Formats: sequence, C-alpha cells, structure tokens
Amino acid sequence: MAIVPVREMAEAASTETLEERFRRLERTWMSAVGHFSSPSLLCDHPAFQEILSLGKGVVPLMLRDLEERPRLWVYALPQITGLNPVPEADRGNIRKMTEAWLRWSKESGSQ
Repeated sequence: MAIVPVREMAEAASTETLEERFRRLERTWMSAVGHFSSPSLLCDHPAFQEILSLGKGVVPLMLRDLEERPRLWVYALPQITGLNPVPEADRGNIRKMTEAWLRWSKESGSQ
C-alpha cells in the first residue's frame, strides 16, 4: 500500500474544481452512510457537512442529479438554500421530495 503524504493530498485538493470536490465528497459520504435511512445519520456525516459548506455553487449540481433520479440531496438543499418547497405531508418520501425540488427549480429558474 502506497502512502501519500498529507501535503500532496492537500495540494491535490486545492486544484480541484468545485464539481470535482463535490463529487469526491459525495463518494465518501455515500460509501459511508448511503445504505442507511436515518436522515440524522446521513446529515451528521463529516463529508455531508463539508458539502454543505461548499454553499450555493453546488445547488445546480444537486438539481441536475435530481433530474436523473431521486437522491438524498433533498436533505442538503434546504440547508444550503434556506428554503423548503416540500409539503409537510411529503417529507421523508425521497421521490416526492425530489419532485418538489425540481418543481421549485423550474418555477424559480434556478437550473
């Protein structure tokens, strides 16, 4: 097993585009907790928290992912945007939450 010095990893991370960093964090997050259903467990993971810290620049990436299929980004979008277009009755239903976010995106021109 090769050891990569921390300095080299930090330098590589600093040359990542926003989407590359987002995708790297997504892979880390999904491999660690993607098989769980608990929103608190999913949202408390450090990679998820780092994704949130990337800010509004990742919203179009998340919405593009949601167009492909329902995903767990429905838990990140309210925290990043400060909005939640999901009706109370649909909360917890990933498919319906996805539909609500895609409707919001289309209506607000956020794509």
